[in-house]
Amino acid sequence: MAGPAPGRQLPRRRLDPRADRERACRRPRNLFAVVPGRRDGVGRARQRTRPAPPGTSAGDYNVERWHLVGAVMPMAFGPSSLQRQSPAACVPPVNSAGRGARWFASRWLAWLIGLTVSAATLGLWAALLAQEQAQLSRATALQLERVRNELRVHLEARILAQLRMARRWEARGQPPREEWESDAAHYMRHYRGLLSIAWVDPLLQVQWEVRSADAAGALLDPGSAAVQAAWRAALGRGQVALTRFVAGPAGQQVLMVDVPILGGHGFGGLIVAAYGVQALLDEILREDIAPGYGIRILEGERTIYLRGQALDDADSPFEQETAIRLANADGRMRIWPQAGTRAAMRSPLPQAVLAGGLTLALLLALATRLTRIARARETEAEAANRELQREIAARHTAQERLRKLSRAVEQSPTMVLITDTAGTIEYVNPKFTQVTGYTLDEARGRNPRMLKSNQTPRETYDKLWATIRAGAEWRGELCNRRKNGETYWEHIAISPIRDERGAVTHFLAEAEDITERRRLQEEVAASNRRHAETQALAAMGQAASMIAHDLRNPLSTIKMSLGILGKQTGRPPTDSEHEINRIALDQVRYMEEVLSDLLTYSRPDALQPTWLSLGKLLDAAVLLAQREIEERKARVETRCEPGLPTLHGDANKLRQAFSNLIMNAVQATEGVAGRTPEVVVSARLRLGPQPAEICVEVLDNGCGIPPALRERVFEPFYTSRAKGTGLGLSIAKRIVDQHRGRLELRAAPHGGTCATVTLPVGPVGDAA
Repeated sequence: MAGPAPGRQLPRRRLDPRADRERACRRPRNLFAVVPGRRDGVGRARQRTRPAPPGTSAGDYNVERWHLVGAVMPMAFGPSSLQRQSPAACVPPVNSAGRGARWFASRWLAWLIGLTVSAATLGLWAALLAQEQAQLSRATALQLERVRNELRVHLEARILAQLRMARRWEARGQPPREEWESDAAHYMRHYRGLLSIAWVDPLLQVQWEVRSADAAGALLDPGSAAVQAAWRAALGRGQVALTRFVAGPAGQQVLMVDVPILGGHGFGGLIVAAYGVQALLDEILREDIAPGYGIRILEGERTIYLRGQALDDADSPFEQETAIRLANADGRMRIWPQAGTRAAMRSPLPQAVLAGGLTLALLLALATRLTRIARARETEAEAANRELQREIAARHTAQERLRKLSRAVEQSPTMVLITDTAGTIEYVNPKFTQVTGYTLDEARGRNPRMLKSNQTPRETYDKLWATIRAGAEWRGELCNRRKNGETYWEHIAISPIRDERGAVTHFLAEAEDITERRRLQEEVAASNRRHAETQALAAMGQAASMIAHDLRNPLSTIKMSLGILGKQTGRPPTDSEHEINRIALDQVRYMEEVLSDLLTYSRPDALQPTWLSLGKLLDAAVLLAQREIEERKARVETRCEPGLPTLHGDANKLRQAFSNLIMNAVQATEGVAGRTPEVVVSARLRLGPQPAEICVEVLDNGCGIPPALRERVFEPFYTSRAKGTGLGLSIAKRIVDQHRGRLELRAAPHGGTCATVTLPVGPVGDAA
């Protein structure tokens, strides 16, 4: 571009701060460094994609911007932003009077426009409503006049018919009765609602009468005071008289028309017609008379006829009333438009004018207000844009940290569970799903109680909740249940999560599945315990074997010597010598039994199974215990279920086991007063979902075993009696275990103890 011509100077620009501020206010602002667009329903500006800053992908940057606009906009337009960049900074300085007028116009102009248009709309709406009501009132007045004319014309026509009958009577004299009744019947057919026509003689007695089929009994009762009074009044006036009264057993309202017969021969009586008020007025006021209007006829304050719905508060402004008079009867008639008539005559124009005018007022006020807000926000756009950029950078950093934390929790090798303060689950990680079987959707909204297995003491849970509610961390082990019903052990640490004010808002639980670790620990402990017991029993068995071996030969010598001593005296032994010899032999046998038990327990032999008859096996066991049975004077009964299968087992060992159980049962009945010691040995076959089993029960009626001692009685050398080694039940249990069976003790229903031996049906093989 060419520069200025030589010798010419450019005009110097005059510095005017006021003009600079005006140009700055007129310059369009670039909101958020994007093309401005319309706003959607959640307050975010629709924007065109702009290039992402260095180090950020375009997709992430634009997505983050979309999510952050809604959150940052309130901060950008908050009081602090307005304070930093007030709209007043762009307003050129003016005098105080101009500033006050502009402030008033910008603040109240929208309200003034809206109120002015609203007031004009309300005035027009009220005028249209008044015009509509006036039109409805005129229509009601026209219908009132029409109904009154119809009522007068029809009633006069009926009265004229009676007058013609009376005038013919006056002109020709009394007609034949048949002719009069024919004439009356003709009128009866012609006029609906006519119930009766009668001739009443001068003495006021009904001589002739023709009734319609609708008449319920005699309507004209000469004995009625009301009827007599009406007839006398008609005679006194010599004119037509109308009287309403209630007649008949059903309380029917009747209108009586009395026409006197006056002629040259004097008073000839009355022609009396009785009309049903309801039927008469229904005939006159048909549906085509004032359709859509309610009609009420009153005599004084009493309603004698009503058509349509009763009058309500909405009808009262449109109700019209007029007086009606016929002969000597006075009354009033009211008429009003029904709801359907009012709705049909109502024009939608007032409501349309009201809705349209108020909508226009609202739109004008809103447009004015939005225009002012838009101008004010233009001045804040640059500051908001800078704030938004800083927020985007900070939010991007925070989101990256959250992603790292989320990945760490999702990939954690321990279970992570987050609940609110009430214990409602809000989050679980994949490891939790892997261990428990519950997915996040299944666990969310539920309580961790769904994992309870009822194997953890309640005191543990009470201590847990007391600790975390106090704001401390709790650590411990819990036994929980998986979704499939299996139990598992976990080591768990629960700690509170606090907000910026220090209040507890959630609880965080980190748990590790230690089921396998506990199982291995328990197996090691059980193995160590069994090893220790085996070593102790082995040492005990070895000592018992040595003692039994060393004592068996001396006992045999003592037994043999006692036998020889009893035979060398050459004379029969005395009773005392015989008793001493018997006692000594019994003690020797007892010591032999003790030694036999010790040897049996210390040197368990391998099974030599064969197929056995259970009944014979039990009988042999009873014979082995026979001496004990006789000493206790007990009664032993054996019951075997018919058709029991043969049992595969070692005959000697099973016989010894059952005899030990029978002897223990007999010994348990010792000291029972008032009843005979009894032992029942029963055998049966047990069938079910499991493989078939043979069940043998030894039931006594003794004093029973205390519950605390039922497990200890199987321990070696444990006994509660003065005599005995305490090995009988231990040997029996070991024999049953060798046969892969079960030996259980339980209390009998009627006292005593029941020992139950369960043995499998089928080969047991050779077992040590």
